[in-house]
Amino acid sequence: MHIVGELKDQRMVEEIISGLNKLGIPAVSHFNSEHEIYVITLPTEEKLAEARDFYRVKLGFKKPREIDQEWVKIKTLPRGETTFIMIIISIIVYLLSFTNMGEALYNSLFIGRVDSNLFNEILHGQVWRLITPIFVHLSFLHILFNMLWFKDLGYLIEHNFGKNFLLIFVFVSGLVSNLLQYLVSGPQFGGMSGVLYAMLGFIWVHKKINQDFEYSLPRFDIGMMIGWFFVCLTGMLGPIANSAHGAGLVVGILAAVLLNFKWEKIRIQYLSVAAFFLIFTLAVEGYKLKGRYYILLWLQ
Repeated sequence: MHIVGELKDQRMVEEIISGLNKLGIPAVSHFNSEHEIYVITLPTEEKLAEARDFYRVKLGFKKPREIDQEWVKIKTLPRGETTFIMIIISIIVYLLSFTNMGEALYNSLFIGRVDSNLFNEILHGQVWRLITPIFVHLSFLHILFNMLWFKDLGYLIEHNFGKNFLLIFVFVSGLVSNLLQYLVSGPQFGGMSGVLYAMLGFIWVHKKINQDFEYSLPRFDIGMMIGWFFVCLTGMLGPIANSAHGAGLVVGILAAVLLNFKWEKIRIQYLSVAAFFLIFTLAVEGYKLKGRYYILLWLQ
């Protein structure tokens, strides 16, 4: 005997039993006179989880959201050493920001200093600044959210395409997203978000083009991330590296198209999607800046 639930309301018990029986679940009830309560049970454990979900819903509780099977597959992937090393670097940089060297460290990792001319430090040999902003995170929630996503998407890409592909992918998407963010709004930004949107765009479009690819992201999570992208663009959440997000998404989509390159309609569609995200991001950010893109300060 496997207990589904216990209730004192006989009418509700009868309603639940009837509903379960209609679903093909052989539920019965008996009255426990000692505790003056009705106990709903099943003879076997076969449909116990389904019966308990039905029981909870009838009582007004929300059905617990099951983990999407796509995530189940992704989370069973082996640890990617390259991904793991980049996570460790990000965490170390974040922890060092709380030490006496924190401000100096961040100033050496940002793409430039506020009081410097355009590309001044990079033109003077500090070329690491083109990529190091991806390792800079400005709050605990910032690094937590980014690293949780980077771990899963990084392991997926590293497992299926190799560590060299992942390194090149992170470098290119980080470089492009950092440059665009810098040219639009200046040097004071950081985070792995641009790379994450590149990973999202890559996995999403690669699966759309190559149906045989084993892994995919749930529609809910893709929709959530795209929705977050547009919410961030509104400016309601404060200063966020939106240009890096848009650039990363474009890089990821283009990478998927190039990896599966054929002149077919679906490829052209996704190139159009990439162009939309790029143009829309630059237009919205330009509107918020009233046309005063950072690069224009040095071209006048």
